[in-house]
Amino acid sequence: MADATHSGTGSGAGRGDDGSGIRCVIVTPEMTSLDTRARSVTLPLFDGQRGVARGHSPFIGRLGAGEVRITGEQGGAADAVRRVFVEGGFVEVGHNAVTVITQRAIPAENIDLSQARAEFEKIRGTTATGEDAISAKMQAEATAREVVRIAERNR
Repeated sequence: MADATHSGTGSGAGRGDDGSGIRCVIVTPEMTSLDTRARSVTLPLFDGQRGVARGHSPFIGRLGAGEVRITGEQGGAADAVRRVFVEGGFVEVGHNAVTVITQRAIPAENIDLSQARAEFEKIRGTTATGEDAISAKMQAEATAREVVRIAERNR
């Protein structure tokens, strides 16, 4: 599975306000994975999904492992959806801009379903003893399950 690559259609302006939708930026420790403009963005917060569109109130949130959906990306069809798996992190929604900071970002089309399923089964097959190890296994299993779900949805 390859990480997301830079896809720059954004203007680079800090506030993200050029009058057309919202700016969406996804950043990993290695690079800016995505920088684009869209009609809306749906985020996988740790406690549920949250949609963001132009004029949304500012907030900072903790992300869970899941799918960021970017709808109506500039230069594409109005109802087209770009899907990107993110492995937790944080999001900042500001003045018509969404900034996602995550450990890992993978475009859905780059996820190999058979490899994702194999990784999930490998994690499920491991044994964990002790509170910390059990907690880490449960988190890894939930993350792997999300990768499989996103790959299946993108088939």
